[in-house]
Amino acid sequence: MSERYHKSIKYLMSTKQPWVQYNTLIHLQNKPTNNPGVKKHKKETIEHPKIQELINQSLTWPGYSLKRHNDAAHPIHKISMLADFGLTPNDPGINEIIDKILSSQSDDGSFQSQLEIPTRYGGSGIPEMSWMLCDAPLLLYCLHKFGVDDPRVTEAADHLISLVDNNGWRCKTSMGFRGPGRKSDHCPYANLIAVKALAENPKYLESDAVRIGVEAQLEHWRNRDGRKLYLFGIGTTFSRLKYPHVWYDVLHVLDVLSKIPYARMDSRFIEMMKLVNEKQLDDGGFVPESVWSAFKGWSFGQKKESSPWITFKIALINSRANVN
Repeated sequence: MSERYHKSIKYLMSTKQPWVQYNTLIHLQNKPTNNPGVKKHKKETIEHPKIQELINQSLTWPGYSLKRHNDAAHPIHKISMLADFGLTPNDPGINEIIDKILSSQSDDGSFQSQLEIPTRYGGSGIPEMSWMLCDAPLLLYCLHKFGVDDPRVTEAADHLISLVDNNGWRCKTSMGFRGPGRKSDHCPYANLIAVKALAENPKYLESDAVRIGVEAQLEHWRNRDGRKLYLFGIGTTFSRLKYPHVWYDVLHVLDVLSKIPYARMDSRFIEMMKLVNEKQLDDGGFVPESVWSAFKGWSFGQKKESSPWITFKIALINSRANVN
């Protein structure tokens, strides 16, 4: 790997954030789970006040009604962060969160959230457990990432695969609502998290559905000077480094595509990687360029200095893609 990558590793191991050190040891230095340093940082991660707060907030799921899918404060995104940080069903609180999600499965297989679509947008205007392709795949991703082995998870994956069209995942819901875009277009965000959910399980990596979704994602990048799809464009906002992965941006896209061997070999993927890697500082870190106000107390909730976790995410993507 390049000098740039090694600078990132040195920077990461100098941080004081246990979830960063834990994931660096596991994913970038290939240390086993019984390694003393790994065990130490995992214990510190679980006991850290910020992680405990995330767990407590996630345990309120389904929480309040999800009215907009880029609401970073919603429990669905806190659960996703716990999965990203490497927590498992063996950790306190995670099994209870998993049981809550599993109990929300719809008759067709998708996991539901509490949604509230105003009547002016074609909804009922009242809270109801339902699903949309901009939330259900995220729950499936979390279950796959947590390593849940349950027939209900397979049912949800099968249902998600059945919903793909010839140009990716379009805007589909269980209540008939459809977002502000052409019916024949794929929805970039729904497509992204659908691929994300399936790519987390090796069983689906080579599936036709994932290949279709990957191509839709890469083509959106290639046609970035064209029209927006469901209000999603690829410009300045898309290119800003940001975490958590609540919405549609370059780091979220690269994190998903880098899990898929043939995607990370594509020239369009490499172009995006170059855009990101050019933002590295001399200390080896990467500074957040946009933030979610709900996370202002985290390293990725400010724009003044390098964020260890964002730096880890980029190093992980580079490691998967063997980018020099």
